[in-house]
Amino acid sequence: MAGKYIKKRGGKYELTDLFKQHVETFQGIGALYGLFRADPWSGIHFDNGIPLKDCLHVTTMIQQYLKKHTRLGIPVLFSEECPHGHQALDSTVFPTHIGSGATWNPKLQQRVSNYVAKELQEKGGSSWTCIHIRYSKGPRWGGRTEECFAEDPYLSSRMTEAVVKGMQGEKREVLAVLKHFAAQGSAVGGHNAGPALIGERELREIHIPPMKAGIEAGALACMAAYNEIDGIPCHSNRYLLTNILRNELGFKGFVMADGVALERLLHLSGDKELAAKYAMEAGVDLSLWDDIYTQLEYAVENGKMTEATIDMAVKRVLYVKFLLGLFSEAPSRREDC
Repeated sequence: MAGKYIKKRGGKYELTDLFKQHVETFQGIGALYGLFRADPWSGIHFDNGIPLKDCLHVTTMIQQYLKKHTRLGIPVLFSEECPHGHQALDSTVFPTHIGSGATWNPKLQQRVSNYVAKELQEKGGSSWTCIHIRYSKGPRWGGRTEECFAEDPYLSSRMTEAVVKGMQGEKREVLAVLKHFAAQGSAVGGHNAGPALIGERELREIHIPPMKAGIEAGALACMAAYNEIDGIPCHSNRYLLTNILRNELGFKGFVMADGVALERLLHLSGDKELAAKYAMEAGVDLSLWDDIYTQLEYAVENGKMTEATIDMAVKRVLYVKFLLGLFSEAPSRREDC
């Protein structure tokens, strides 16, 4: 993401034309994913990435641009991956979750998560981070198994609770995003994003407890899962994302989509506007890497959904941004931005 929106010229960071174009087109950016992400998948390393000493400067520059060049000046949420430490340059690497779960030591995990949060604050103040709290059913899931604490729902719940408390603390300057909801680790044959053939009992006894523990610990963000449950994709499952998550578990935050997951709904709808309707009415508030929620305005104009549904999603996102203190931050942390 850094290469798309940030470039360095003559020793100075600049916002790319693509970034400015997106801001002008949509009059803001709700969330910016992986600004500092560095790994083989992103192709970012020390030769082309943003080192620790420059992170605060870059995040401040982005927030200032949004404040000056949009009508409402709403700040952006910075979304970063933290599967076992912040996945960025100059970050501390910790054991994977499957290794941490083997310690049976939630107190130690809380200390680790608190340290990761402090590194995030140092790089850009208020931000939010994706934390994997899924239940893993077996090793056939491959590399994603390492993102899970255990195959036991009780241990997973206690470790999830520790992550949220350690990451967010009392000030809640960093937000933990719990993912994925739900049952992504129970896909048939261990195929990532494959269907989960589970019933209500397994959903509630195995997969919901870690999410419940995270919510009770103060989590205000979660990510929907790629898979379907009983034939219904999680990203369009109102029973899962609204009836259970919000009404039963008391979740008050926002739900975000996984990468291009909303485009998978085109297999159901065959229409981008309908895909946007299905996801938003189910309870998905933010999209990621897709061209689906860009169609929301047209879906309303064409009578496929109501503007009030969009207003509810906006309210949830703004609520979290206010809790993070984004609107109360000083307009500039460095005058040379």
